[in-house]
Amino acid sequence: MSAKKLALCGLFICFAAALSALETWLPPIVPIPAVRVGLGNIVTLFMLYLKGSWRFADALAVSVLRCAVAALITGSLMNMIFGITGGVLALSAMTVVKRLLPKRNVIGLIPFVGISGALLHIFGQLVTAAVFYGTVTVFAYTPILLASAVIGGAFTGLCTKLLLKKLDPKILSEVENV
Repeated sequence: MSAKKLALCGLFICFAAALSALETWLPPIVPIPAVRVGLGNIVTLFMLYLKGSWRFADALAVSVLRCAVAALITGSLMNMIFGITGGVLALSAMTVVKRLLPKRNVIGLIPFVGISGALLHIFGQLVTAAVFYGTVTVFAYTPILLASAVIGGAFTGLCTKLLLKKLDPKILSEVENV
């Protein structure tokens, strides 16, 4: 990995961790515990759409390290465990769905990729909670979390779509060709 790419990965980790930490400090959008938009996933989704030398492994490293850094910032080890589990599944789902979608109108379909990631993120967190708490009753929370995943995934997908459309093509080209 080149020094330039390593530095960009560090920036991506910082951006994503800052977004994740910020989201934990903001007042909840709805008065239901654990319902969040998933702002840190904007960076992961953005990385999936980078061309050039960017690969799944790069996005995976940023996703995992983002969860660790955000947990250090917020002081919540549990957030790290839930975040990494959900993040790895989300990234995997987004990668598969991105490859399955038609190649035309790639940017327009990003919200669907975001939704797929959010749904698998929720699944990973529910399974982690069931194991951690030793009960399957956490799955009673599924309908609420699924609804929030669709809304949050669409939102992060739309944010990523706007970022890719509005980012200066020269800057995007420089990021892609590190």
